[in-house]
Amino acid sequence: MFFQLTSASNTSLFSSVPARASLWAALTLSLGLIQGCGGGGGNDATPEPVKPTSYDLQATMSQYYTKAQSWSLSGTVGAVPVSAVLSVVPKTGTAVFPVNGKAYTYTQQEMKLTANGQTTNTIGELFFDATVMQTEAVSARSDDTCEQAQTKGSFSRAAKVGDSGANGSGFEYVSCAPGAAVEANYVDTWQLKEEGGRVLLCLNRSSKVVASGFTRVGSQCHQVLADGSLGAFMSLSLVTEDGTLSMKTP
Repeated sequence: MFFQLTSASNTSLFSSVPARASLWAALTLSLGLIQGCGGGGGNDATPEPVKPTSYDLQATMSQYYTKAQSWSLSGTVGAVPVSAVLSVVPKTGTAVFPVNGKAYTYTQQEMKLTANGQTTNTIGELFFDATVMQTEAVSARSDDTCEQAQTKGSFSRAAKVGDSGANGSGFEYVSCAPGAAVEANYVDTWQLKEEGGRVLLCLNRSSKVVASGFTRVGSQCHQVLADGSLGAFMSLSLVTEDGTLSMKTP
C-alpha cells in the first residue's frame, strides 16, 4: 500500500548508520507499500473518539499516492538512536522503471535519516496502478535498490477491524540495472487492526533471500481516521540479516 517494504541488499546502514539509506523503501509500503503491523501503536496519542464499522482502504491508499504529506519518526537501528522524515510528493505523468524499461504512474518518496550526527537523503519512485491503487514497482536509483510486483493484491472498500488480505508478491532485485537478477522473493499482506486506541492499516512483508534462504520481515502501519483519511501516527519495523530497525511518530 504505502511505502513498500524492501530490504536493500548489503545494508551497511546497520554497521555505520546511515552510510546507506536504502531503507527508504524498507521504510515503506504500495506501498505497497512495504506494507499485522509490528512495532506500531502506543498510548501516547489521543484516541480517535468515533470509529465507523468499516473503512474504504482503496480510498485511504489513494490519499497516500496522490496527496503531499510527511511524517517525522524516531527510534533505533540496532542500539543506535535514529530520526527520520518520510515525505511523499505526488507527480504528474509517468516515469520509467529501470529494470524493465516500462512507464508507470508514479509518486516520489524521500527519506531523510539522521544518526550519529550524520544525515543521508534518499529519493525514490513509487510506481503504481491508479485503477486499483496497487504498487507496480519501487526504485531508489541513488541506492541502486529496485523491486517489482509480479502479482497484485486487493484492498477492501469495506474493511472491518480484524480483516486482512493479500497485497501482492514479487521480486527484489540485486540492482536497478536492466534485466537485473532477483535477490529475494517477497510476499505482502495487509491488516486492519486497533491498537492503543487507534485504527491502523498495516502492511507486512516477508522476503526470502535466494542465495541464503534468510527471511527478512518488515511492516509499516498508518493510522486511519473515522473518515478513512490518514492520521498522524505511523510506525516502521524491519528485521534483516544485518539487524533490526524500529521507528514511529510521537
